[in-house]
Amino acid sequence: MISFREQLKKIGEPIQGQAVPAFPSGFYTAPKSLRAAMKAMDSPCPETWSIPSEGQFFNHDWTEECQGVTHDDSYWYISSNHEGKQRVYRFSLANNVEGYVKLAGNGSGHLGDIDYYQDRIYCAMENPVKILIIDTPPFSGWWSAELTGESGGERPQTTSCPWCAVNPWNGLLYSSNFGDGSGEDTLYAYRFDSTNGYFVHLPSADIVLQEKVRRIQGAVFSKNGHVLLASDHTNDIRCYSTLNGYYLGRTSIQKDDSWNVAQEIEGLTIWEDVSYNGVQTHVHVVLLDNDKPDDDDVYFKHYRVPLAEYL
Repeated sequence: MISFREQLKKIGEPIQGQAVPAFPSGFYTAPKSLRAAMKAMDSPCPETWSIPSEGQFFNHDWTEECQGVTHDDSYWYISSNHEGKQRVYRFSLANNVEGYVKLAGNGSGHLGDIDYYQDRIYCAMENPVKILIIDTPPFSGWWSAELTGESGGERPQTTSCPWCAVNPWNGLLYSSNFGDGSGEDTLYAYRFDSTNGYFVHLPSADIVLQEKVRRIQGAVFSKNGHVLLASDHTNDIRCYSTLNGYYLGRTSIQKDDSWNVAQEIEGLTIWEDVSYNGVQTHVHVVLLDNDKPDDDDVYFKHYRVPLAEYL
C-alpha cells in the first residue's frame, strides 16, 4: 500500500525543508477524506490520451463564435457569442439541436465558456464581467449575478472572465483572467451570496497554479480533485491538482493556424463514458474555425482517457 508521504511526492510535497502539509487544512481545496486526497495526487496521464472521434460542423448559427461546452446527464450545452444571436444551445448526443436560451439584453458583450452544476448552467460574461445563470429545468430564461470582492473590496477580475466552473469538492464557482501577455496562475474562488444575489471572492479558497498559463479559454473540475485548463497559447489541455496547483501533465490539441482557417481552442468539459463509434470518451473540447470568407465552423474533439479512474 502506498503511503500518504509517497503520494505527496507526486505533487511535489513536502517542499524541501518544510513539514508535511496538515490534512486537510494544508491544501487549497480540502478533500473530504484521506482517500480523496491521495486520489487527487495521481495523474490521469494526459500524455496518453487519444482522440477516437471528432465531430465537424459547418456554417450554423450555433457554430458562429462558438465558445464553450458543458453537459447534464442527457444533453450537451454549447455557448455561442454570435452577434445578435448570443445563446446557449441544447444538443442531443446525436448532435441535434433540441432548443436554446436567448441571452439577448443581458448587457454584456462577450459570452465565454460555460459549466453545469446541480441543475444550473453558469455562463462567463465579459464587457462587463458577470455570471449568467440558466436554471434547468426549465431551460427557458436566465438571471445574472455580479462578481464582488471580499468584504466589499475590489474584485480580482475587473475586465476578464473567459470561463467559469464549479468545483464539486466545495461547490464554489471558479474563474480566472484570460492570461494574455505573461499569463495567469490564480484560479479565483467565489461563494454565492443568496441574500444579495452576487458572487463574493473567497481568497482562502483560491487555487494558485505551479506555473503561469497564457490564453486560458476554458476550464473544468473533475470529481477526483483535478482541474483541466484549455490554453490557446500552448495548444493543449493542462492538468493540475487542486490540492496545491501542481502540474500533472498535458495533452496537445492539434489545430490549423493558417491565416484563412485560424482555428482557436475554446471551452472543454468532462463527460465520462460517452461513446462514439463504439469507443468510450471522457474529455471533450471545442475548436472554433474562423475561416474566411465562410461563417465559423466547429471541431468537437472527444478524448479517450486510458486511466479514467484517475481523472
